[in-house]
Amino acid sequence: MDLERLQVRLYRGLPDRLKMPAIRLGTPNFTVGSLAWLTDDGERVLLGRPSYRSGWLPAGGFLRKGETPHETVTREVEEELGIRAEIQPHHRVAFDVERRGVTFVSVGVLPAGVALVLSPEVLETQWFHVDALPPFPKDFRELFLPEDRAAIARVR
Repeated sequence: MDLERLQVRLYRGLPDRLKMPAIRLGTPNFTVGSLAWLTDDGERVLLGRPSYRSGWLPAGGFLRKGETPHETVTREVEEELGIRAEIQPHHRVAFDVERRGVTFVSVGVLPAGVALVLSPEVLETQWFHVDALPPFPKDFRELFLPEDRAAIARVR
């Protein structure tokens, strides 16, 4: 009997209350995050320089238990920048198999001239034209894709 058949047989014999824990133990775990490309004019995006890594990144973070991706990115923008932004529903999902991560990507609109109150995890922010973004850290695999540019253009 091969290993897969044995696993299925053992699984079927488990009490119902142990089936989900067995699935969680036997399958890969993924992190789930959400980020937003924030704009005020549809031509540029706001990036932050985090205190915990090098480079410039959009606002975002990991989902908390029971949160939706939209709730997460709305919370993260408020925590990191001290403001509420109008965040659109995600327009794409980025999968990073090597890092075992899933990231929901959205765009959001900041009111023009809004004053930011940065959290300690954000050292500074800067506006970048969508055609002149700085290099991202090499482990930021979500990147800025044509779908992101199109989503930003739609929210103007």
